[in-house]
Order: sequence, then C-alpha cells, then structure tokens
Amino acid sequence: MSKQVSLTAEPRTELGKGPTGRLRRTGRVPAIVYGYEVEPTAVHVDALELYHVLHTEAGRNVMIRLDIAGDTTLVFARDLQIHPIRQEVVHVDFLAVDRNAQISVEVPVHLLGEDDTADDNGVLNQILYTVPIAVKPLDVPNYLELDVTGLAIGDVKRVEDLTLPDGADFEIEPERTVVTINAPISEDALEALEAEAGIEQEAPTAGDEEGEAAAASADEDAAGDEA
Repeated sequence: MSKQVSLTAEPRTELGKGPTGRLRRTGRVPAIVYGYEVEPTAVHVDALELYHVLHTEAGRNVMIRLDIAGDTTLVFARDLQIHPIRQEVVHVDFLAVDRNAQISVEVPVHLLGEDDTADDNGVLNQILYTVPIAVKPLDVPNYLELDVTGLAIGDVKRVEDLTLPDGADFEIEPERTVVTINAPISEDALEALEAEAGIEQEAPTAGDEEGEAAAASADEDAAGDEA
C-alpha cells in the first residue's frame, strides 16, 4: 500500500498570470486544493519537494498529507499540467478525499515470472498496463501483481486474475484481457499482414491511373514521331 507523504503548501494571496509567473520563477508551483470538506483554495508548493513527492514507488497515486498553515488535509495530486519543453509541473490540482470512502484510481499492473513462461517460443503480449479500481485512500496499492509463470501459447490472463485489496472493486469488466501468449508469426505471415494493411504498397488512385495512361499515350506518340 502507498504510504503517506508530507508536503507543505502556502496560500496564494495574488492570482493571475503575472503573480503566477513570478511564483514559478522562484521555484514554486501554483496549485488549487478542493474536494472533501475543503473550500477551493489557491496555494503554491515547492517545485523540488513536489517532484520528490510524485516520484515515490506510488507514482501519481501517492497519498499526500498537505499542510496548509498548520491544517493537514489528505489529498491526491490530479490534473497535472506539464511544460511541453522542460517537462516540469507548472500547475497541479490537489483533490481532498474522505479516508473512509472509495476513490477511483488507475493502478499499474506488474508482471511476475516473465522469464519463466513455457518453453514453446510463445510471445507475451501485455494488453492492459493499468487497471481502474475503486478503493479507500489508505488502501490504494502501488501496483497489482499478475503471475505469468508457466503460461504457454494460447493462454490468457484476465482482470479477474488480479488480486485486489480487501474492500476494493474493479471499475472495468473482469473478463477484459490483461495478458496473452501468442504464437510467433512467420515472415510470410508478417508480409501478408503488411500487404493487407497497405504497408507494402498502396493501390493507385484514379488520378494516378489517369497519369499512367497519359504517360503511356505520350510514349506511343513519341515512338510514332521517331518512326
């Protein structure tokens, strides 16, 4: 389960593009806190501290104890805005939650035994890398494990094969496929698939056909002139 991580926030007294830009230049990240028993409040946090908070094993599902002027609120980071060039967080929403009520989170799926599947040259294909679940904040797992040891060609693992924390529920159909073991594809079959998909060559358009016909006619005329 993800552990709680502390983060200190300070209220924003000035709003708008100018003050926000000045905050960012001093190493602060503008944010807003809203949700359970919290009036929407504009705050700012230290950029380096926020980076470390978001880079624990829990990732963006890390549970944060946000301290604002001595009052602590349990929050999750949501709706991060990332700078397109520097890849830095330029704004973040903190969602306050009730520790006794379920929340919706996307949890990564970690595979176990990938090197111990059946020795039949099967190709492991992971289809779902995260799974949405409803779970109480204190029970949010860092990831869900799925054992693929011994799987052979044709075998399938589904969402229902994942183990949830007590009291949690899937927010996706349990029959959805997570992992399959496929037979290796031959070069001939791959070429056939590429040809069918139009990768090898595209069918000529009407314009191309007219151009080819005109070129052929021009060649015939040229041949007649030379004669």
